[in-house]
Amino acid sequence: MTRIDIDIERLVLRGVPAELAEGIGPLIAERLSELATADRRGDEPPRWAAAPRRARPVTDREDLAAQVARSTWATARDRIREGAPR
Repeated sequence: MTRIDIDIERLVLRGVPAELAEGIGPLIAERLSELATADRRGDEPPRWAAAPRRARPVTDREDLAAQVARSTWATARDRIREGAPR
């Protein structure tokens, strides 16, 4: 198993309103854990992990956490599969 360490406290979300970004780290960490668990078990990703059909503004913390987790997980997964340095 590959371990992915992300310093959530140092995450910078440019262009995101402060009220959405404030304290979002634990929620993003939870979403990443859900994705990693599903991947490890070979399960389908959680329903929230599906990308929206069309681009739309992020309006709440759940949407923001899902978007950041999807993007982070996709990048990490691609790097692991390509064997790039972690």
